[in-house]
Amino acid sequence: MLSLSRPLDAMAIALAVALGVLAFTQWRESSQFSADAVATTGRVVEVRTAKKVLLDAQAEVFATVEFRVEDGATVRSEIPTSVHRLGIERHGLEGRVLPISYDPASPMRVRYGQSPGSESALVLLLLAVGALFAPTALRSSALRKMATPGGG
Repeated sequence: MLSLSRPLDAMAIALAVALGVLAFTQWRESSQFSADAVATTGRVVEVRTAKKVLLDAQAEVFATVEFRVEDGATVRSEIPTSVHRLGIERHGLEGRVLPISYDPASPMRVRYGQSPGSESALVLLLLAVGALFAPTALRSSALRKMATPGGG
């Protein structure tokens, strides 16, 4: 059982609340985007490679698409998710036509396909739940270590 009188528990509860608030905010924003979004297609006009710094990870590739909004204006915007995470083959990407959704109030906000974009909210929510279990798991591990001969 968690108790606010234990510093580790209090930190875990605060972290869980913060992650929960972030998850709710992300979910609300993605729901609003999905409700207002207009589906169309965009032609990939530019491909940008961003090198990850952590652990020499593979570079991420982002696609900039050009599309027309309802009033006929042409907009150019980068899809915020890397093509690898979207499952799109990088080879021959420039010039391809992709399904996108955009926010008519702010056409620079685009997403690939008609994805609701709520995946990050789910991840944050799962992290929040995990944060609540962390102190109990740590205490259990520490008790087990102390119970073994030569462990504590």
